[in-house]
Amino acid sequence: MLVGLAGCTTDDPPTSEADVDAMDTGSIPGDGQLRPDAAGMIADLGTPPSNDLGVVNDQGIMEIQDAFTPPAADLGMPSAEDNLLLDPGFEDGAAAWNIWGGAERVETEAHEGSWALRVTRRNGAEQRVEDLVPNATYRLTGWGRSEGSEPLIIGAKDYGGPQTQGAYREVDYTQESITFTMGPNATTAVIFAYKHDRNEPAYADSLSLTLESAPVPPPPQPELSLVWSDEFDGSGPLDATKWTFEEGFKRNRELQWYQAENAFREDGYLVIEGRRENRPNPTHEPGSDDWRLGRANIEYTSASVISRDLFDWQYGRLEVRAKVTNYTGTWPAIWTLGVDCEWPSNGEVDVMENYGGDILANFAWGTNRRWNAQWDSSHTPVPTLGEGWTDDFHIWALHWTEGQMVITLDDAVLNTVDLNTTTNGSAACEGQNPFRQRHYLLLNLALGGAGGTVDDLAFPTRYLVDYVRLYQ
Repeated sequence: MLVGLAGCTTDDPPTSEADVDAMDTGSIPGDGQLRPDAAGMIADLGTPPSNDLGVVNDQGIMEIQDAFTPPAADLGMPSAEDNLLLDPGFEDGAAAWNIWGGAERVETEAHEGSWALRVTRRNGAEQRVEDLVPNATYRLTGWGRSEGSEPLIIGAKDYGGPQTQGAYREVDYTQESITFTMGPNATTAVIFAYKHDRNEPAYADSLSLTLESAPVPPPPQPELSLVWSDEFDGSGPLDATKWTFEEGFKRNRELQWYQAENAFREDGYLVIEGRRENRPNPTHEPGSDDWRLGRANIEYTSASVISRDLFDWQYGRLEVRAKVTNYTGTWPAIWTLGVDCEWPSNGEVDVMENYGGDILANFAWGTNRRWNAQWDSSHTPVPTLGEGWTDDFHIWALHWTEGQMVITLDDAVLNTVDLNTTTNGSAACEGQNPFRQRHYLLLNLALGGAGGTVDDLAFPTRYLVDYVRLYQ
């Protein structure tokens, strides 16, 4: 669960490892925008003969027997000259790009044509490119310049690999180029131009995304076995050998008082229920500067279900099938925390958050400032997932190896992080990697906070989980 908002700070000292109301961010915020269909650039890949690729085992997994790398032309892929970006020079308005946070198109600073993108502090533009080919390598090229000490960055993210970017530090336009290789299940990538800090403007123009090389088949994956699960069958209380609960006001000045009574099994689902209540706060201290103690009454309740001290794990695949409402005022989450060190140096993985109309997938670890995280975040607007998406259950998964974490939604990659880049800064557990230790699981429904106002929210409101499964 995101334990702070980008660019927001308060003076509340945290009282536990995940109890933080402030953070800074080095990640790329903003919402991706779906790119229109690639107009037939990529044809149906078809299925090569089984004796070329391999055979399907008893578990339905393709086992690679011999390398099979057809040329790009045989795959119906675009040539290296085809630019896969729409409006690469920002000439045609804002239709192709999600320009956010105060960034804008300007007519006086173009490298080519008449228009360029102007960015300042913590704003930029994104374009989500669809119909890319898993395991293919693409080249991103662009022109950029910066009028201050903070560089413009142009890069790629959410493609099934670690965020990749190039920096533009010169006052005059220069050209940079990077390559990235799609993940084994990824077919989309987000191309971005962004400036992290300082108000001096920077400019981007004439971007291109082209095919660098055809895909190489991935190596066979090790077979995983189910090692822990809760199917939440039947009705009644939760299994006390698997779950415990947070209690009280916890983080982010959220409205809810967490209590165990708001989580239960019903008809084969875990139900986490947000309720409107009105009773005295048993921890109230009149005049306290701590917002948790300063609240005289409990007006809303919910539950936070956790596996801490009962179950934790390192590496494998976590799967959670759940249903979210996307209601304003709600903030459901599936997340993990490391068992050692204080937040954020214990490491946080937000497998799912839903607030502000977005589905988020985040990673956070420690910096040189206490209780300030380094964030690697992904935002997917719920409307882009299709009509009726909130009516159904969906499967979120965390694929965790020693070298990488990948978060997927219904097998589509939302975010990835290279674990060779997630070492803690000096604030706590310096030099340690919080994603190379055991983590425990949290399932919760927050109210208010980043979820927004609850003024129009109907109570009770529910967050449903069908099952939790861990494979190793």
